Amino acid sequence: MEYLLKVSAVVAIFYLCYKLFLQRNTFFDESRWFLLMGLATAFIIPLWVIPIYIEYTPAITSEYISSDVVVLNETIDTIATPFSILDYLPIIYTLGVLFFLVKFLMQLSSLIVVIFKNKKEKNGRFTFIETAKNSSPFSFFNWIIFNPNNFTKSELEHVMIHEKVHASQLHSIDVLLTQISCIVLWFNPFMWLYRKDVQQNLEFIADKKTQEK
Repeated sequence: MEYLLKVSAVVAIFYLCYKLFLQRNTFFDESRWFLLMGLATAFIIPLWVIPIYIEYTPAITSEYISSDVVVLNETIDTIATPFSILDYLPIIYTLGVLFFLVKFLMQLSSLIVVIFKNKKEKNGRFTFIETAKNSSPFSFFNWIIFNPNNFTKSELEHVMIHEKVHASQLHSIDVLLTQISCIVLWFNPFMWLYRKDVQQNLEFIADKKTQEK
């Protein structure tokens, strides 16, 4: 748990730095790499252990131990340990991880079903998948999923350009990394805010590239 708390602290630092210094600028690509670097750094830095050397001086003690001390130690050992919520933190943490992991796997399973059970059209490096679901278009790596009935021809053209930017720049990796980090650090509210800002910045990148084209 100590490692996870250190990771959470570093995540919070990077998140606050992003909000204070980077969120308002228009260098969205640079912000993307800053956020990814922050996430990687948060998990790496706590692994570094800085050795601290303390000179050891042996203490001279008597070999004699009184019977009163032995009796006192035996009495302390028999006293029941008081209830502490800290003893159950590992169990609570594990249950939280399992809950969000199962939720993530269910979402991933639904995505796989959509990809392999709907009409597909290969166009270069991209695969377009038409769905009847009334949902917003999205991409997952080189798969672009959309409902053509929700858009006019002109709107659909803009949507395709937007989603191609997501696909070509591998934005799905950012989304997966932040999602997995949220599973591991589910107890840290800064991690959920971090994920939200990562996804928002990816949308800014795609919007900017779409306007340029």
